[in-house]
Amino acid sequence: MRKRYLLLVMTILFGLALLAVDNYTQEGRASLSENQVSEPDYYGEGLFNRRFDAKGRLEQSFSADSSTHYPLIDNTIFKAPVIQLQDEEGDFWQVSADEGSMNDKDDLLRLRANVELRPMQENNAHPVVIKTESLDYFTKRQLAQTKQRVTITYPQTRVTAVGMTMDMKKQRMELQAEVNTQYVPQ
Repeated sequence: MRKRYLLLVMTILFGLALLAVDNYTQEGRASLSENQVSEPDYYGEGLFNRRFDAKGRLEQSFSADSSTHYPLIDNTIFKAPVIQLQDEEGDFWQVSADEGSMNDKDDLLRLRANVELRPMQENNAHPVVIKTESLDYFTKRQLAQTKQRVTITYPQTRVTAVGMTMDMKKQRMELQAEVNTQYVPQ
């Protein structure tokens, strides 16, 4: 009879041990899958994209040194993104930054750190340069906007403001607040 009780106790202990091991492995699997989701699912080097209008004309090009996609937040991070586009008058403009990010569900490219907007005219020795630290660029509407400090330089002229909205296609700019212009004649 003692052997039966001993066998019963051993079976119960073995069953509890199996349950403990099962719980431990399920916790490990859950945390592993969470880590996998928060990690990037793909990387890219030397990214280049062109978008054309309905008539087949180049509307906008986008390039970046690298891209990293994070599936958990549906977001892509870009290093050294550059946008080149053509305005209504046929002039080309470039928007560049040190880094950028874009959500998979919208057309908003958030540019950060050393953001510059400038015309790409080769024969213009003194182009307009617009600088800010962050800029939201809506790729479909070709609209750039920021609430940060903006500095616009042109030969002999410097304009500063807080906040800007610029329709890149129509080349119309609206400065929001604290606009200050300095002109130094030669």
